[in-house]
Amino acid sequence: MFAINLWESILGASIALIVLILFIGIVAFARYSRSMKKQKERFTKVHTELKPGVKVIFGNGMYGTVREVRDQTVDVAIKSGAIIEVSRYVISEIL
Repeated sequence: MFAINLWESILGASIALIVLILFIGIVAFARYSRSMKKQKERFTKVHTELKPGVKVIFGNGMYGTVREVRDQTVDVAIKSGAIIEVSRYVISEIL
């Protein structure tokens, strides 16, 4: 009799724990997918609006002005007057 009640208690607690873990997983997935969607939209916007004359900021905090846009790279003029070639994926924001 005591063993049956013990196993029923363990089974009930295990089911409650599994439900709790599933709930936490679903909430975490929903938050993660929403933030990834926003980030994807932001990067899509940055890459579609990239054109010569636009001021940009790199992921490391450097600022510059776009001079030429190619398939995978962008020529950017920085404050010193130098023109550097960077990957278009380094650009994090258009100012």
